[in-house]
Amino acid sequence: ELSPQKPQALHINNGDDEIRRLRMEWLKSHREEHGGQYVALDGDQLLALGSNYRIAKEKALASGKPNAFVTYLSRLDEVAEMGGWA
Repeated sequence: ELSPQKPQALHINNGDDEIRRLRMEWLKSHREEHGGQYVALDGDQLLALGSNYRIAKEKALASGKPNAFVTYLSRLDEVAEMGGWA
């Protein structure tokens, strides 16, 4: 008698962990140069800079990268403000 096989968990990230690592390294190493701006990245490649999210995203789209990672890169002396009680 054959016993039913249990499905095995399969983890496929298609290199997402490596892309995330490259992206984080780029952000850390370019904070002084590009801090205070929005950056659009494709892995560890800078696609665009902008003074706001929309500008950086539009520039990334224009460069043919609709799935670019866009984020604000804080300056070295900038303190992030989080919501909460004062």
